[in-house]
Amino acid sequence: RSFISENDIDGHTTVIWSASVERPADAHFDSANDLLKAINGDDSSLDISPSMLYAVAAALEGCSFVNGGSQNTVSPPMTELYESSYRSSACQSLELFSTVSTNPAYILGTDFKAGQTKFKTAAVEYIRTLGLTPRVIASSNHLGNNDMLNLTSKKTINAKMRVKKDIFKPWQEDELDHKVAVMYTPFMLDEKRDVVEYTSLGFLHCPHTMVTYTRCMDSVLCVPLMIDSAVWCDYFARTSSPSSRVARATAYLFKVPEGCAEGVDPGFHCQMKALESALQECSSKTPKQDLEDVLKQGLASGIISSEQAEKLKAMSSLN
Repeated sequence: RSFISENDIDGHTTVIWSASVERPADAHFDSANDLLKAINGDDSSLDISPSMLYAVAAALEGCSFVNGGSQNTVSPPMTELYESSYRSSACQSLELFSTVSTNPAYILGTDFKAGQTKFKTAAVEYIRTLGLTPRVIASSNHLGNNDMLNLTSKKTINAKMRVKKDIFKPWQEDELDHKVAVMYTPFMLDEKRDVVEYTSLGFLHCPHTMVTYTRCMDSVLCVPLMIDSAVWCDYFARTSSPSSRVARATAYLFKVPEGCAEGVDPGFHCQMKALESALQECSSKTPKQDLEDVLKQGLASGIISSEQAEKLKAMSSLN
């Protein structure tokens, strides 16, 4: 509230979790009602994580929440809480809190898909398009920033491994052996190194192997994704888009899309098509002046370039 007031914000606000990975919370809830009652109750034995508290607070304030980490913040009860229909209902659990906004808000996640993993999903999509069958994907990465130091804890590394290994789960390829190794090397600081070997079967089961090597500044890669998520949440909130459309449109931002985006095709190019489709649906229902205002704000803030603004206008004109 202070941030919105001090910065005179008249648009949508998005809360982004960009801290290091939490250990997975042990508490499980059957509904949004149970989640709210637990937070407001006195049972100190319940393992409710800080990110869950931030996500609930954001929903009650009508703000979107983006889970940029690997922890299990996004769940069916949390997704239910972000539905405007639930927050506008007469549930007694909502009466426990002084402020409950019914404005459109979205919960997105999980774990920003920035560097190695984003290329990996595009590379495997390319391999499959060639008619090859991926059988082994073995990847390793090492760096020395605080995020990797945090992963030296067994509980937090389990959270990270869950999302890294599950990126291809929607394809249901049981014979695909996907292995990931991460190493903390303090000397490397934030400069990440990763190597991935893709081994597939082609015609007559002949093996096909491809190797990639990447060097990048790990933290810098995530910043554009944070901007994307904030811009998209604002845009979709202005158009009162349903949660399912928004979650699927922004699936390209995350290693394992969860919530309303669970089960989407992990291929990067397929995910970009989903975004384009959502924008075309919205632009047909958005007054031209509203779109012009959004683009002007984006240009003034340096969030988008003139070229990107023109492309968005062109997409809008198709409808």
